[in-house]
Amino acid sequence: MNIVVCIKQVPDVDDIKWTNENNLDRQGMLSKLNSADEWALNWAMNLKSKFKEASVTAISMGPNQALDVLEYALAKGAERAILLSDKSFSGSDTLITAKILSHGIEKYIPDYNLIITGQKADDGDTEQVPVSLAQYLNIPDVTHTVEIHNADKNSALVSQNIDSEVNMYEMTTPCLVAVKKECPKIITPRINDYIRAESTAIEVYGANDLGLTQEQTGIIGSPTVVYRAFRPQIEKNTVEIKENYARNILDMIFKV
Repeated sequence: MNIVVCIKQVPDVDDIKWTNENNLDRQGMLSKLNSADEWALNWAMNLKSKFKEASVTAISMGPNQALDVLEYALAKGAERAILLSDKSFSGSDTLITAKILSHGIEKYIPDYNLIITGQKADDGDTEQVPVSLAQYLNIPDVTHTVEIHNADKNSALVSQNIDSEVNMYEMTTPCLVAVKKECPKIITPRINDYIRAESTAIEVYGANDLGLTQEQTGIIGSPTVVYRAFRPQIEKNTVEIKENYARNILDMIFKV
């Protein structure tokens, strides 16, 4: 069984900078693994522990800094790690990001059975990439997944929770599952795991390798643009209500 985990390196929320095009300026920015993708990795490793023949490949689209999160995925137990990186990918919206990932998966992991992603990214919160990726690959998908009960080369059984309503789905594989909840068993890498990860080569592919042109990726190829990006300003106007004043208000209400 071949499992693919899509992961993303996201900026530290306290270190966000913006470009003139209202995209994140990732140059020199402090970054970390997207929190929901950490959950996806743990779900994948738990499935791997159930099937001795199962393998896990972590894939990411981003700049060279994303090698750090892929090395972490290797330390968690992934056998392969793939980075899709090209200057022309910069500024890609969610649709083009999904397109690039789909090309990478189809070309370099064609025998996949299950794709696991996080439900959303900490830096965008759109929840659009998982469903777009499934559409590009023409495979069934379930989002807002809270539990993966079972998965093999033939099918996957998962539970979905939306607005406190739990639904259970069984899909034929290959399929995609977007998780929004941590799995019960958390995998924590040890020193020997990091040493092993450092000795494992991470595959890096660009636009030419994927058969994509500059016009198909990045800001040029994206059908949507960020109109405005800003930090929300939270203002609090505090009014002190004295006891006698509050009593007067209550008297007025009950008299009415």
